[in-house]
Amino acid sequence: VTNPLSDTFRIYNPNKNIPEKDPDLKFIYYWISELKAYSLPEIIQGKYIGTSSYPQTILDWAKTRKVNGKIISDLRKKVRERLTLQGGYEYESAVAAKETVNKYWQHKDRQYKEFKELEAELE
Repeated sequence: VTNPLSDTFRIYNPNKNIPEKDPDLKFIYYWISELKAYSLPEIIQGKYIGTSSYPQTILDWAKTRKVNGKIISDLRKKVRERLTLQGGYEYESAVAAKETVNKYWQHKDRQYKEFKELEAELE
């Protein structure tokens, strides 16, 4: 979820995020012990489905993203138009929130890079 004044929003692809954010599967193995016997490619390909006790997926991610992405995009456009036309406190609050979120993510990106650098040094 992002501020309605931002031009874009993200719907994260879990199969893309795993290699980017958890390439060594530390997070997944810690929280989902049923997948410890599977490699990154096997998890992304769903090879655990039917061969482990981990439940099958409930939703088709691509279809869900397409349908809900359109709904969210249309809703965000209407809200952005209303806020821009009406101005006032809600608009100012959304602008301030957008700036705060941008600063937060800049900080988190710096923290993540520092963590990765430290992790690489320790290896």
